[in-house]
Amino acid sequence: MSSLISGLENLVSSLFEILTGILNSVVSAIQSVFGLARDLIASIFDLMSGVVGFVLGNIVIIGLLVAAYVGYSAYRQKNQGGGITGGLKSS
Repeated sequence: MSSLISGLENLVSSLFEILTGILNSVVSAIQSVFGLARDLIASIFDLMSGVVGFVLGNIVIIGLLVAAYVGYSAYRQKNQGGGITGGLKSS
């Protein structure tokens, strides 16, 4: 009789440990997903910080390149016959 009770106690204990293991696995998986999302967001912010730092560090060079492009476009448009008219057509 004592061995039957001991066997049932072991069975219930084993089932409880199985359920606990499954629950721990699910909680661990959810924590991993949230950790992945947190790391992804942190990586995106780091990337954007790097891009902003690059642009701010090279703003003069970028400005000169934009000014050169605008100047070249105006020069090319002027030499093709029409002036820079701002969209007005001469009749």
